[in-house]
Amino acid sequence: MVSLQDYLADPCGTLSIPYWKAKQISVPPGMDIVHHSRFCPQMAQGRSHSSFFRLIHRLGAVPRFEPPPGVALAQVSPEQAGEIAALINRCYRHSGIQVTQEEVRGWAGSPACRPELWVGAFAEGALVGSVIGEFDPEAGEGVIEWLQVLPECRGRGIAAALTARTLETMGGFAGFATVSGARENPTRPERVYRACGFEGDDVWHILR
Repeated sequence: MVSLQDYLADPCGTLSIPYWKAKQISVPPGMDIVHHSRFCPQMAQGRSHSSFFRLIHRLGAVPRFEPPPGVALAQVSPEQAGEIAALINRCYRHSGIQVTQEEVRGWAGSPACRPELWVGAFAEGALVGSVIGEFDPEAGEGVIEWLQVLPECRGRGIAAALTARTLETMGGFAGFATVSGARENPTRPERVYRACGFEGDDVWHILR
């Protein structure tokens, strides 16, 4: 495990996941996670291979993105776990990711949970998008953990508005924020994060 000092010197290049998670999670047997600086294609021969970006935001300036007309942003809570789980499952169907409402409620028990970083986008009273953020007080790190918008509501700026609102809130107590996502994701979330001020070129490869 790397030291907190080393992590803070280069969060996205030192670890593939946030510091607080790395203290609790071990890499499963048969899996290797390799930074792009140490990766070569031969490593992937005979193994499944995926990759994801990891970006950082210093929270000095957050671009302002307002939700489109007819959409309002408001805090969501674990009591809405059923709606949040249903939203996540619809949005991530292409990747096979599924969560239960019990899992969503469990996130509220995480040591990195900050209720004000749970934000929903509502249209006519229905949840059409949401973001779940986290905060590690030891590292001073905010994390965009889940960001999703219903397929039929994409392309209207809802994801950027959710991200910007969360970053603005994080700016009140975090020193920086990180986010990661699959490079193979057809929705190309990296575009949204970079539009909101995230930077970096770190890529991590998962080999199984």
